[in-house]
This record gives sequence, C-alpha cells and structure tokens, in this order.
Amino acid sequence: MRTARLLLLALVPALTGGAKIAAQAVERSDVPGRGMLRVTFDPRIVGWDAQFVNGARLPLGLPLTGDTVGAAAIPVVARLEQDVRVASGVPGFIANLGRSLLNVRQERRTTPITAELGLSDRLSVSLSVPLVRVATRARLQISGTGANLGLNPLLQGVANSGALYGAFFAQFDTSLAHLDANIAGGAYGCPPSRQCGAQAFLDSARGVRTALYEMVHGAGQAGSPFVPLDSSDGGRGIVQVVSYLQTRDSAAFNVTGFRDPFLLAHDTLSADLVAGAIVDGAYGFGYRGLPYRNSFRLGLGDVEVAAKYRLAGGGGAHYAAAVVGLLRLPTAQRDSDDDWLRQSLGDHQTDVEGRLVQELSLGSLWLNVAVRGGIQRPGTRVRRVAPFGAILVPFAATTRLAWDPGDYAGVDVAPLYRFSPRFAAGVTASYWIKQADRYTFGSAQDSLDLAARLGAPTSAALLDEGTAERRLRFGVAVTYVGPSLEGGFSIEQTVSGGTAGVTPAAPVYRIVLRTSRKLF
Repeated sequence: MRTARLLLLALVPALTGGAKIAAQAVERSDVPGRGMLRVTFDPRIVGWDAQFVNGARLPLGLPLTGDTVGAAAIPVVARLEQDVRVASGVPGFIANLGRSLLNVRQERRTTPITAELGLSDRLSVSLSVPLVRVATRARLQISGTGANLGLNPLLQGVANSGALYGAFFAQFDTSLAHLDANIAGGAYGCPPSRQCGAQAFLDSARGVRTALYEMVHGAGQAGSPFVPLDSSDGGRGIVQVVSYLQTRDSAAFNVTGFRDPFLLAHDTLSADLVAGAIVDGAYGFGYRGLPYRNSFRLGLGDVEVAAKYRLAGGGGAHYAAAVVGLLRLPTAQRDSDDDWLRQSLGDHQTDVEGRLVQELSLGSLWLNVAVRGGIQRPGTRVRRVAPFGAILVPFAATTRLAWDPGDYAGVDVAPLYRFSPRFAAGVTASYWIKQADRYTFGSAQDSLDLAARLGAPTSAALLDEGTAERRLRFGVAVTYVGPSLEGGFSIEQTVSGGTAGVTPAAPVYRIVLRTSRKLF
C-alpha cells in the first residue's frame, strides 16, 4: 500500500546521532524537562514569481504571456477555436486574444506559535497554532496586436445585441425547419432515404448553426466570453458562410425569411475588458473578486497537536534520538476555486504524521537529521474540473468531488560547526516528496450533471495531474543560545522541482526564537 511504503521510508533510521546544541536549524530531539513550558516563535517567509512544472522552471504568468495567447491554456478559447473553424470554413483558424504580458508574484508568511509542555524528562506534548498571511501581486498588459478575438457583445453590453442574436437564431431555426419539412415532403425529389443534395446542405447548415450558437452562448451552461473579430479571417469567413446559406436557401430551395447578419466583435481586448470577462457570471468565467490586483489574506492555518518521546540521549551523550507523533487538524478556511490566483491558508484536511529525529555530536561538529512521513485523510473538495495547466475555467465546471490527498515523506539535514558553546553555523538540505492526489465524483449523477453543464463528458481524474510534488532545497543556517533565549536563522533555496507536478521555485527564510519557563 502506498501510504505504508511512505511511512516506512520516513522511519528508516538515518546514519546520524548526537548530543544537542540548544539552538536549532531543523527539529531537535530534546524535550523540555518535567513541568517546563517551552514556547517557540517560528516565522517562515516564502516568495516566488516562478515555479517548477514537470521539472522546468516557468514564470507564474506564462499562460497569459506571449504574442499568441489563447487555446493552449484557456479551455473556453480552445472550444471557440473549433467552433470558428466549423462556422467559417477556415480550417487553420488559430484563436488569439492578442499580445499579452502577465506578471505575478506570490508570497506566503507562516508564523507558527508552539507551546510544548514536558510531562517527564523524556515525554512532552505540544500545540502549534499557525497564523498564515498570503499575498498576491498581479498585473496584466495586453495589446490588440495580432488579435482575432474580441469580447462577446452580450457581455460587453452592445445595444440590442440580445435582440439581434435572438432574431438571427430564430430565423435560422425557422429556415432549417422549413427545409427539413420540404425534404420530408419530397419537394426536391429526394427518395425515402433522403440521400440528396438538399439533405447534405441541411446537415451542413445545422453544424454551422450549432457552432455559431456555442460561440455566443457557450456549450451547456458554460458561457462564451469571446467571439471572433469582424476583421479577422474567422470573422470574414463566418460572414461569407452565413451569406451563402441565406442565398442558397432562397435560390435553390425556395426557403425565405433568413436574412439578418450574425453579430461579431468589432474592438480588440484590453486588460479591463478581460477583467470584466473573468468576473462576469453570465457569459464570463464567474470568478469572485477583481483579477490582476494586489491582495492579501490573513487567517488561521491548520493547527497541530503532537507528542514527542526521547529514545536516547541526554547529559553528555554524543547520540540522541526522539520520535514524534503529530495530528494536523482541519482548522484553516476551506479552499475555493472561485478566486483566480487565490492561495489557500491551509488544506483543511486531517493529516497524521510520524517523525524520527536524530543527532550526532563529534567534537565541534553537530549533525542533525529529521525524517518524516504523513498520511492525508480523504475528504471532499469543491473544484473547477479542467485539464492540467488550464486557467480561466468557466464556473459551470465547478463541482464537489471526493478528494484523497497524496501521502508524503521528507528528510531535513543540518550539519553545523560549533564555533563556541553558544554559536554554530553550517548548511542545510531538505528533500520532500508527495504522491498525486486522487479526485473522483461522489456519485454517477454528479458526473452526469457536470457533463450537462459543460456540454461534454469530463473526467474528475483531470485534476490528478500536476498534484504530485518533489522538491530539493539547499541553504545555510546559524544558531545561538543565550541565558534565557535561543534562536536560529536559515535561508533555503528550492533548486529542483522534480519531473512531475508543480513546485514553487522559492527561497525560504526562517527564524526560530524560543524560551522556556518552569510551571511546576
């Protein structure tokens, strides 16, 4: 079983050991004495503007950056591209929102405040309450250069656009119904099998009608924020195809009443127009809050309760070891996909984690190794279902799913050199791996409901891709111990994100301040 293998990996004894120095760079093996309360203030700051995606380092704003921005990262635009090809007769149409540059920087500050109480000289219990502040800075610059898409006139509020589209599709439907009735009545000499030129024309016209309708109103309940520009190849092709259908109806099949033009976009997009499409709920993407803004949130993370038992060490021993059992509680605010670029305060999930901490002291050299493995309990999560790497997913893709987060394991190593009994410095290394999450529908009906909203069957397993994680960090650390206060400072840089999943390419700044008081 995958969880058992990870825990076994986490608890394999490392070739370490040792007596402690009072300060720390990674977790230590010592426990406060009986009746002692040890309070730790441990802020960590992580900030990044790039991430490792399947091993490659990519900017956060890459999906909306480039000379051609469109179908590659936005499912709605990919669908629109196919509809335009059908309706315009331009098989090589490539949807393009224009030349764009998106700058994004994200930051996460986690400040755990931990109280650890010694029950004996070997056993302690602790409570850690993390305060989490997440911030995002984003700015979009977009140019109409090369663009062939504009904003849906219904979303842009073009005068009478609703009535114009309504009249167009009503006339189109009436024309198709008359043509179908004439074929059924043998008006064009069709045999009973209806295999004739009129039938082929009807089938083609129905395909064009479906594609045009999806351009304006979307498929299923998913809105369509963009339509082709009237000056683009796709727009001109649509005008020609619609004109041909109207002329052919009248001249060859004696069907009249289909005369109104199809309304297309006239102006290219701007950052403000794209922002409007993102927050609009009817024809846009239905995200909450204004995009491309500087924003932050502050709240409670997932609280941890733990017990530590010291296996060996104490006094002047050169080797020390301890085991830790930890329970992480779902106290953070539940995550949401309704705010684009949103960071979560925690995963709002119950985790069970085991740790083994060992130390070895050889003269002035102090080596500390902490290995850990965790099982994340299954739960539910509301997500927008879309392929890996997709952004700006329509609100209609939102559904509640059964969620089994991937289990994880990690190891932290800190060899330090003691320059004095109070001061040490050295290097750190950290390796962490997490298995992929598993998403499934709660019931078969949930799958059918999502397919109806999106207009096509969609697998929940699309969300599994990219959730595995593997990261490697290296850094430096210093520690100091005083008469009543001890502390440490470290800087680590993420140098690798592995070949699967997404990992922030971020430096981590950490401060540890600790003091102890006798309670009983």
